[in-house]
Amino acid sequence: MKFSTFPGARGLAWFGSAWTILKAQAIRLLLISLFFQFFLSFAQAGILGLVVLLCMPVLSAGLLHSLHMAALGQKPMLAMLFVGFSNGKSLSKLLLLGAIVMVIGLMVVTIAMSGQVMSLDPELLSRIEQGDMDAIQAIDPHVIRNAMISMLIGAAISGTLTYFAVPLIWFKDAPVGQALLLGLTAMAKNWRPLLLIALLLAAVAIPIGLLFGIFFLAAVKGGAAASAVAFLILLFGPLFQLLVYSTQYVAFRDIFRFEVAADNRPDNNDGQLVA
Repeated sequence: MKFSTFPGARGLAWFGSAWTILKAQAIRLLLISLFFQFFLSFAQAGILGLVVLLCMPVLSAGLLHSLHMAALGQKPMLAMLFVGFSNGKSLSKLLLLGAIVMVIGLMVVTIAMSGQVMSLDPELLSRIEQGDMDAIQAIDPHVIRNAMISMLIGAAISGTLTYFAVPLIWFKDAPVGQALLLGLTAMAKNWRPLLLIALLLAAVAIPIGLLFGIFFLAAVKGGAAASAVAFLILLFGPLFQLLVYSTQYVAFRDIFRFEVAADNRPDNNDGQLVA
């Protein structure tokens, strides 16, 4: 299972191809991404959150498959998000990958926090789990900063491990160990175009991050502004997620020589709302 190595400028071509795929079936893909975000919202719900984290690679495979269908000029249906559960062989590999990533992420967060969460008032933690914004203000800012940093580090490690591992398992039927090793090797060999992709995505993420900050402040203060900002986040959040996954799909397709149909011109956009 060989892969190619590209110069840094290739990342710009991947970014452009990702936009082309998104425009082909924008409404359908946005609907799928919204449901993906909906399931991610349960990641903080105790035991159910662990199940969601375990199934993350499976849902990611479904989103990548939807993008693949759009690249082929087909119309992805909402059910494509769950296509990863339909293949028992791939499902077991993706769940194993999810378990590995989840354990690593939990270890990173645990080590980074160093027992700081245990020193918090249990009643305060209960209020936070129920969505009480006033309870967040009562936490030591140092603890919040460490929690944010640890979660970002855990997310970065998880994203790096699964970036090419998920499509290798789903599209190439690779074993989990081989998918992890080969995916990390391909990322190391193609760090220049992938770094350019990361910089472009970061530039797009800046205004979205500002929206999240405004929403947090508006939610704490209350008022009608929170509803308006929440709507914008509901729209731009899934769009940014689609852009991240579409660049991942295009990079994987190019690096690992994953062929698509020669005629990949998308159909017209009629009937996208039927998704």
